[in-house]
Amino acid sequence: MAGNPMLRQWSNERASLLARVFPRVGAVALGRRRVVSGIRWRGDLMVTAAEAVADAERLEVHLESGAASAEVLATDLATDVAVLRIAQAGPLPAQAPAPILRMGEAIAIIGRDPQGPAAIWGSVRLAGPGWRSRRGGEIAQRLELDARFDPGLEGAAVIDMQGAVVAMAVPGALRRVIGIPAQTVEQIVSAVERHGRLPKPYIGLRLQSLWLDEPTRAHLGRTARRIAVVGGVDAGSPAAQAQMELGDLLLGVDGRPLEGADSLAQRIADVRPGQVVALEVLRGGKPVVVNVEVGERPRA
Repeated sequence: MAGNPMLRQWSNERASLLARVFPRVGAVALGRRRVVSGIRWRGDLMVTAAEAVADAERLEVHLESGAASAEVLATDLATDVAVLRIAQAGPLPAQAPAPILRMGEAIAIIGRDPQGPAAIWGSVRLAGPGWRSRRGGEIAQRLELDARFDPGLEGAAVIDMQGAVVAMAVPGALRRVIGIPAQTVEQIVSAVERHGRLPKPYIGLRLQSLWLDEPTRAHLGRTARRIAVVGGVDAGSPAAQAQMELGDLLLGVDGRPLEGADSLAQRIADVRPGQVVALEVLRGGKPVVVNVEVGERPRA
């Protein structure tokens, strides 16, 4: 029986579309057993999922041309974007600006493992407005993808039907597949290109944790047994410019309660330099809100 020529053409066009993108995707080895995907963004720079990379400084990547070493330049957990620099990266075709995805559009998720490229077809389940991640990252568009997710495709390229890389695929809550839009990835890559790294947030407070007894905890209306107290303010720092004072008790930041000294450090780590945070302070027994513009940590 003769095959359907329209189905054959459709199949060939799908395969050709994927083949054009294969040079852009790589495999990122995270130890001996785990491998995720990455996207060659431009030049010698590759992006992958920051959650997967964690604290690694150098990784092995597998490209169409073979294995190579890559230096981890930045891991932005707030947006889940990590930037790697590949040693001896080969040429890369130019990438057109990524279009904005719409709900219902067909997409493909393309990644790679050491044996070769892999792809999954799907569609855009949800295309909403920009949103803030649970770590405080500003994401340009809310993208949820209707596709089966393979752990090896974390950090893989999401392409539209023109072959443009429109997002990076990462796992979301409830087994959903989230797309980090190309606009957000580009912001992180551009910052790394300008600075050679991702600027680290800094406010210049040195904190200590104090234990609260039951009467004091009840008086302050707190459930936590610890509270952070300002033990020092760096001269000329954002905290000094905002007139934070020695002995200030930190109750919360941006409307969310704080516990000990480590709690503020974790919150600030997810904020970009230039953003303003509202510190809720108890000073002399009176509540005060101090707005601090987060700066960049001075280089040693």
